[in-house]
Amino acid sequence: MAVSSLRKAPTPDFAGAEKFYDEALRIDPRHRGALEYSGELYLQTGDLAKAEQRLAALDKACRFGCSEYSDLKKAIAQYKAGSGTTSSGY
Repeated sequence: MAVSSLRKAPTPDFAGAEKFYDEALRIDPRHRGALEYSGELYLQTGDLAKAEQRLAALDKACRFGCSEYSDLKKAIAQYKAGSGTTSSGY
């Protein structure tokens, strides 16, 4: 099962997905995909502070901007504007 499938399954396995993202970031702390997706996972679990930490790490990893940074920034804005959820399925 793909890692994103763990957090998007009908019965999400957030702990399992987080384990894989953490391992990817242990290997490469600047892995843009793992930073973005783990930030989205934190939004899904209501941990805005950790999602914002991932956004800050992406800001450093994306020297001239990148889609991962833009996507996570948008998801955080949606989370803040809504009731703690994102409409984009993150």
